Amino acid sequence: MNTELALEAIEFEQTVSLSLGATGGFEHARRAELDPGHRIWIGDHLGGLDLWDMDVSQETQLEAAALACRAAGRIALPYPVAERVAAIELKGTDAIGLVAHDRALLAHADLPLRWTALSLDGRTAPVEAASPSGRTTLGSFVCRIEVAPWESEADAGALLVVLQCWTLLGMLQAAQEMTASYVRDRRQFGQSLAEFQSVQFALTDVAVATQGLEELCKYTTWAIVNRPAEALTDAFVLRSAALEAAETTFRVGHQLYGAIGFCDESDISWLSRHSQALRRLPSGRSQTEAALVQLIGRTGFYSPVTTGGPT
Repeated sequence: MNTELALEAIEFEQTVSLSLGATGGFEHARRAELDPGHRIWIGDHLGGLDLWDMDVSQETQLEAAALACRAAGRIALPYPVAERVAAIELKGTDAIGLVAHDRALLAHADLPLRWTALSLDGRTAPVEAASPSGRTTLGSFVCRIEVAPWESEADAGALLVVLQCWTLLGMLQAAQEMTASYVRDRRQFGQSLAEFQSVQFALTDVAVATQGLEELCKYTTWAIVNRPAEALTDAFVLRSAALEAAETTFRVGHQLYGAIGFCDESDISWLSRHSQALRRLPSGRSQTEAALVQLIGRTGFYSPVTTGGPT
């Protein structure tokens, strides 16, 4: 596979980033917590950039949509970008979200959109009702939902998981940059924090985690188009790696920012808090890995470095 992303996709990400930055950047997250209706404006704004008109069956446009999710993640954009893009090819649905049968929670389900719940085993159900969103340990926009009886299967699960991982990648790369900038500027005992060897080792761990995750995101996006039969397994491999990278990145960020305290005055805290729903719903790391083991048992696993068959 070619790990270089299409130039058109990169340019679209730059357009989305510039547009969101010019209209507020991280202020979108702060404003939405005070005025949840601001999220409707965000959706209309992204629609004006033709994001909801993407043909995600076409590889270049899929890459563009994925990079738009990363751009949204970099500023903790309080809107279900991945969930709407993943539903583009589904009739009668504006957004789709992964939901556990025993934990009917979904972020942004209170928005005026036609939501469809997707279970980990691939079945779907229309969302019939959602509670008002409220500030919880999983974020400010998580809702308890009620769904109709579970019915037919859908093929959007792999795409949704991959796009959510691109969103999380954007959060992690932004957190990495903020942490690196902070330790260069912060001085202690007559030198910058970045000069301490323990800090350098910690930042190296973060760099390895985020760079590896980016390459895996690229591979899995390619796999959705080129290896659809194994796409769901690939997607859960990616999610497992993304959750591990998130633990490393935000742990180091919390530790190094601890010199000034960790509060909402710092943008990295907004990234950390808004990442919780992506990292915990519908399942955390251990449950994701358990689901991955079951998938591998059914379909095998083709890694990026094996070509002769499943491992």
